[in-house]
Amino acid sequence: MKDYFKYRYSKDIEFNLNEKTHLIILGNSSDFFIDTLLNNNDKSNVFIGDVELNNESIQTVRKRMCVVLNKHLNVFVGETVKDEIAFGLESLAMSKNEIHELIEVESKRFKIDKLLEKDPNSLGSSDKVKMKILSYLIINPKILVLDNILSELDYNDKLLVLNILKEYQNDGGIIINVSNDVEESLYADKIIILYNNKLVCEGKTLSVLNEEKLLKRLGIGLPFIIELNKYFMDYGMIDKYQLSNEKLVGALWK
Repeated sequence: MKDYFKYRYSKDIEFNLNEKTHLIILGNSSDFFIDTLLNNNDKSNVFIGDVELNNESIQTVRKRMCVVLNKHLNVFVGETVKDEIAFGLESLAMSKNEIHELIEVESKRFKIDKLLEKDPNSLGSSDKVKMKILSYLIINPKILVLDNILSELDYNDKLLVLNILKEYQNDGGIIINVSNDVEESLYADKIIILYNNKLVCEGKTLSVLNEEKLLKRLGIGLPFIIELNKYFMDYGMIDKYQLSNEKLVGALWK
């Protein structure tokens, strides 16, 4: 598969992401990571596909990804929710009818179709996040970067958005979730821990979550369901991880 994302810090960090990947970034270096993606950094080497991120190529690189920033949650370009969602589409040479039809379909999928004529400022945090993510996903970027934004969703909206993100991933998209919430790691295929701008640990989700001592030393901890699994494993009640409450209960009753 073609690599769309490659990141190296001072020759100490190097990793690649292929299509259909959901990565979560944990640790204390989220601002550095986001700043590097948005503005380039002379101390870093970043490649997206065959393009190196530098001052000459940064506009090309930005066209391949969309970044949803928590600090911009209350920054809007449209007077209505519909205008906000349409903003990115208007540069794609789509007709007004095509834009209108696409927004109607996608807003229903995100369950904000009743809010299209509202002022974005009037929305609650969870609806703002859904609108922001929809505004970027609707233009079908190669890479979607989420900067500590999923934590603003309420429980049901979070499940809805995660299912939509899974569909985007299955269609070839790359998700990079920069988060302070280790619970969100359960939805990722891969975890990378950056600490003091250096890669401390990387790997498949469960392999990294098994590094319990390292995680606790860095103040990260474990997702609650993983702690439960470890407890039941210690007592021989299950022999492998069950990452949902339903599967865990089923395994315990076998």
